[in-house]
Amino acid sequence: MTATETAKLLAALVDTLLPGDTGWPTGATVGVQAPLAARLVQERGEDALDRLVAALGDDAAALLNGDEAARVAALTAWEARDQDLFGFVRDAAYMAYYENPVIVQAINEHGHPYRLVPHVAGYKLARFDLARDTPRHGRGAWIRTEAVQRVAVETLHLDDERTQNWGRKQ
Repeated sequence: MTATETAKLLAALVDTLLPGDTGWPTGATVGVQAPLAARLVQERGEDALDRLVAALGDDAAALLNGDEAARVAALTAWEARDQDLFGFVRDAAYMAYYENPVIVQAINEHGHPYRLVPHVAGYKLARFDLARDTPRHGRGAWIRTEAVQRVAVETLHLDDERTQNWGRKQ
């Protein structure tokens, strides 16, 4: 498959996953395919796009040429064959969509306050009111600061190979 055909396939794939609607642009319209391709290569290696095309197999044609029902059926069949790769692609596409400033604008236009970087300015919250905000569900507990005890971290095996490998993957 040529680079142009791969680009068209990625656009069709993200438009099937994120078809858009009134007030919501499609995935390809906001360019989800570019960060999706970058994440695939970053996480799965330089040949990840070739492996994605191979994993789609005959379903690639349905994505490129089929109507909406055929495209959805193609992705459903691919998901059944390869849940790992499908799940990665789906999650990466959704993340790229909701990280897009145009989609943040759409979310806000629909009346939901949303920021790409909420840690900078935060969200406007009402002042804490003890009567209103005290939990009434009866779950949970707390420990007074004076009662907190140290944990012996040497029993956690932080230096063993399994823990080190887990940390590297994160």
